Amino acid sequence: MTNERSFLDDPRPEGREPIPAERVPMLVSVFEQVEAVEVVLAFTVRAEGVMQSDATFGVWIDEALQHEDKLETMRQLAARLHPIVNPDYYLDLMLITPRDAMLWQMATENGDPIFAREEESIQAQLRILQTLPPINDDERDIDVMRVM
Repeated sequence: MTNERSFLDDPRPEGREPIPAERVPMLVSVFEQVEAVEVVLAFTVRAEGVMQSDATFGVWIDEALQHEDKLETMRQLAARLHPIVNPDYYLDLMLITPRDAMLWQMATENGDPIFAREEESIQAQLRILQTLPPINDDERDIDVMRVM
């Protein structure tokens, strides 16, 4: 039997409380409103020397967009999420894509799916992915934005 826990149950360092469950629908509605967002996974990332966030969201954005447009979409998400989390919480948005097999595997194995577009949209994204090369190690760059 596995010990499954929600990202909301994760104990916070220094007595910080997790983002309250009642705020999660507000967070999800932000992702729903941005058309370019395909899938969102929520998980906790533990990294040495990095301030831990109250939640980390892996965000898969429309593969038809150029990288800079994906980053702009992340900035728009951050701006919309800011009023929900400020001033009590902070969270990270991490750009994920199935093209980066290593990052995608980590995200899908450790993440809780909280939002996904309809199946038709996901299938269209998978067709686009078939035309793109996988991301190799020398071009791997993990884009993370902190929302405070």
